[in-house]
Amino acid sequence: MGVPNFLSIKPAIRHRIAGIYARSGKILLVKHRKAGREYYLLPGGGQEIGESAVEAVTREWKEELNLNVKVGRFLFCGESVPSESRRTQVFQMVFQIDAIEGNIEVKREGALAGYDWVPVNGMDDIAFFPDCLHQVKSFCRGEEFATYQRYRWLT
Repeated sequence: MGVPNFLSIKPAIRHRIAGIYARSGKILLVKHRKAGREYYLLPGGGQEIGESAVEAVTREWKEELNLNVKVGRFLFCGESVPSESRRTQVFQMVFQIDAIEGNIEVKREGALAGYDWVPVNGMDDIAFFPDCLHQVKSFCRGEEFATYQRYRWLT
């Protein structure tokens, strides 16, 4: 019996690292389209093995939006735990983005379809994943927010 190759096994938990950049009452979000649905996320993505969370958010913002960022403080985390075992659990860490540099250019690949500056007060009107809307809006409004939250599994 051979030794299993752990690097080829799909992880049971995906670490998603994201950042919030808000100004003038609006927040920068990336737009995704998948299976005929359109939804928004905080810019970010999967953390790679050997990469710190700050390195991951920096790389993801460069890949998704072609922006160099100054990563600020850790804000909050949360997780989406699926009821079906075939789904991957998602653990998300979110950092404040203190500054952006460059011109936004979206590399449209996979589900990534664009970006929008969404008014914080209009976020209830969009499909937004994962279910961290309360934390995001509270942060953007300068209100108290939970540093950890278990998110509803949204479909």
